[in-house]
Amino acid sequence: MTIEQAILEKVRILSPEKQQEVLAFIDLLQADEWEKLYKGRFSELQQEIHIGIEAANRGELVDAEEVFQRLRAKLQQKRAQAGQ
Repeated sequence: MTIEQAILEKVRILSPEKQQEVLAFIDLLQADEWEKLYKGRFSELQQEIHIGIEAANRGELVDAEEVFQRLRAKLQQKRAQAGQ
């Protein structure tokens, strides 16, 4: 079985809506739009990293353990709310 045949078999069992999503994704890849999207997002990430480096150079850092403790507390709070 070729890769094309394997893909077709997988797509055939999807709902019509999911099949359309797969086809739209294939069109995106074929139209080279993915490269523009990738380059745009890569540029955004570079800018965010630059902002973070500047903040770190100014000493505006948050301790990683403190961040994780806050996230854990927030998660526990959300779980408690969901359980009520």
